Order: sequence, then C-alpha cells, then structure tokens
Amino acid sequence: MNQFQLLFVTFLFIFTTAIESCNHDEKNAERLIKTASSIPPIEGAWETVSADGKTTEFKIFHEGFFSLMRQDSLGKWSTSGAGSYSLEGKTYKETFRYCSIPEYVGATDWQEYELKGDTLYSRGFSKVIYADGSDRTNQFGQKFEEKRVRAK
Repeated sequence: MNQFQLLFVTFLFIFTTAIESCNHDEKNAERLIKTASSIPPIEGAWETVSADGKTTEFKIFHEGFFSLMRQDSLGKWSTSGAGSYSLEGKTYKETFRYCSIPEYVGATDWQEYELKGDTLYSRGFSKVIYADGSDRTNQFGQKFEEKRVRAK
C-alpha cells in the first residue's frame, strides 16, 4: 500500500468514526430526553412527617421500585418493606416483595396521592389485597392521610 492509499484509508476511518460518533451522541440525547419525560413525579427520597413534626417513615421511589423504613411510637425503627409500585392517574399502587411483617409479603394496596411541589400527600387505603387473593381492605379500618416531604 503506498503512502497516498494509507493516508486515504486513515482519513476514511477517522471520517467514518466521527460521523458514527455524532449519530451515537444524537441517539443518546434522544434517549435521555425520552427517559427524563417518563420519570414518575414521585421519584426520589421522602420523609413522612407526623403532626408534631417528627419523621416517622423514610420511603424511596426509584424506577418502579419502593423501599421504606417506619418508626414506632417510641421512635424505634421497627418496620421495613420494599417492592414494586405504579402510578395511574392519581392512584398509587404498591406490591410488597419484602416486608418485616410476613403477612404483607405479596400484598398489594392502592392509595390516592397528590403532589404539590416537594410535598406528597397520600390517602388510603382504597383497596388492599393479600397474596392469597383475599380482600383485606376493611381489616385496615380507619382511612389514613400522610404528608411526605422530599428528603434533602
């Protein structure tokens, strides 16, 4: 191969690599824009705040997965759980894959939620179904309302 051919092949290789790199960057940018627009608004870490201002629960939502830790009335971290979640309109649905309360493993509950800035309000349970398919909504008695703020 003479010097001219070597120079031409080298130029062609660099030119092709540069074009492919630009296309790759464009595709990545499109993917990032698409991903950013599909991120659920509740993604992130949240602290549940009681009426007296104490943090009673810490909950994280990430890519369709949630995890939580909850304190009892004495301030001891006593309950933990994790699993999948989904949003449909203003309805939040979670299914426990893991839980420190064994009968909750496999259970699904539905709650209504409202997001106002960095404050997430939850009301529930509108429905609770255990892993065996039994409807346990009435077992949870009084409905609850929770206020969560983004953890910073």
